[in-house]
Amino acid sequence: MRMLRNVRSSTLAVVVGGILGLRCASGASEAQTAVAILPPPESRALLPKPLSNVVMVKVVDGRLNVPLSGWGGQRLIQAKTDPEKFRGYLRAVKARGLNCVRPLFHPPNAAKPNDAEWARFDWEAMDLAVAMTQEEGLYFLVDYHNWLVNDTIHVHEQDWLRTWGWIINRYKDYHHLIFEGFNEPQTQCACIAEHYQKWVSLMRSQGAQQLCVVSPFWGQYFRIEDPAGNWAQCRHHYFSTQNSPSAKKARGEADWQLANTANKNSAAAAVRQFGCGFFMTEGGIEGKPKSETEKASEMDGVQRAIEICEQHGYGWCLWAHGDWADGFDTYGAQIKTKVKYPLITGKNSH
Repeated sequence: MRMLRNVRSSTLAVVVGGILGLRCASGASEAQTAVAILPPPESRALLPKPLSNVVMVKVVDGRLNVPLSGWGGQRLIQAKTDPEKFRGYLRAVKARGLNCVRPLFHPPNAAKPNDAEWARFDWEAMDLAVAMTQEEGLYFLVDYHNWLVNDTIHVHEQDWLRTWGWIINRYKDYHHLIFEGFNEPQTQCACIAEHYQKWVSLMRSQGAQQLCVVSPFWGQYFRIEDPAGNWAQCRHHYFSTQNSPSAKKARGEADWQLANTANKNSAAAAVRQFGCGFFMTEGGIEGKPKSETEKASEMDGVQRAIEICEQHGYGWCLWAHGDWADGFDTYGAQIKTKVKYPLITGKNSH
């Protein structure tokens, strides 16, 4: 979710470098009391038969075989508590010509108290979300979400992997799913790649072939060994007055972070070095612009980021400032694309 991003400075480099030097802590002091996610129910009554003609997203020579564009921030639990509203989100995204959604859930041992209801995981909600996204022809980016809370990937690794094991076994036959292992890991320990490696290895050992998305947040990109060769790096690019004070600087920021191989930590450099894909699973305008001038310059950055993603075969999914519908109906409505984004049974474009 939203925070200060895309700031290139010596101060940030020192901070990130120091964080990256940390090893994984045992997490005992960070443990939180929470109701654990329980195993899935035996009943599959809410799940439709998987469609046989779904085009699974795959990485081919550093590009996604299916162009992906979306809007995230939908609440997974609403597929159960307000299914018509949830379906309305899906249809709004599809009507805009996009083809991917990113319903989120927080792990119970990571969510803040006020997140416990709206961001909770629920198997019935998950079944319904899988069913509705398949019915509407949209790709579903399964988002195990974190935002400034306990880093489950580090301190509760076994809980994290156990939950993913259940998710994989229950939904691996649904080829319109994309799996995002963990959103924005805050603690950049030196062994973050090892956590993700265990997750990818678990995925493949259980027969899932779907695209796996890993994230260094603002640490260094890293290598994953994937026997399926179907994984992507992720970073979230937001534009604000700090990194995009003018249209020129906003476009330059997008170029530097996404396309410029002279930046050894750009998306293009990571794709070249590791042979992976890239999926910007969040991005957009950071916060509320104070004026139309500010908004226009930040919008230039967002637009340029999308252009680069389209040119390079990267996926992209934006996030609203404020409430879900806010950015979608304001700056989101101004996004210009040059690619036709096929629904899940459409033809491959690359």
